[in-house]
Amino acid sequence: MRFTRRHLLALSAGSTAAAALAAGGVLTQWWDQAPEAPYSVLTHDEAGFVRAWAGVAFPATSFIPLHGADAGLDRFFDRTLQTTPPDTTKLLRLLLHALDNGATLTHGGLFSSISPARQSKYFESWIHSDIAIARSAAQSLVLLLGFGWSIHPEVAPHMRKLHSCGYGA
Repeated sequence: MRFTRRHLLALSAGSTAAAALAAGGVLTQWWDQAPEAPYSVLTHDEAGFVRAWAGVAFPATSFIPLHGADAGLDRFFDRTLQTTPPDTTKLLRLLLHALDNGATLTHGGLFSSISPARQSKYFESWIHSDIAIARSAAQSLVLLLGFGWSIHPEVAPHMRKLHSCGYGA
């Protein structure tokens, strides 16, 4: 049998389709895991990433001494995901995995397991990225976690002092 250009194109298209299906199957197994107790939506790894991300996004200061990693924002985020539409929940969980695993390429390990100094550099690179969609995704996660941060019982009284709009009243 003689191979023609059509055969070559069909073979390359078939190979691409097979690779996409295989990658899709791996991707689904990678991030769409069943929740683990005590969470209703998140896995322990996802919750660990949320705590690490919150720790960098909301560091303890002299004004607000509560570190974001200790504020229980993993529980807040889990409860938030219970109320979002299923597709949104899946996309937000995918974002958690993408950000956590993305650090492996640039900083040598999962975001949730690298040193705080490396976490800070990675966080800053995403928050100030030149790629608008990457920057928006990272900032959106900070914003979502910020809702829980700002209403935390140890943070809200400090926020009330900063805002004259009747915050927390």
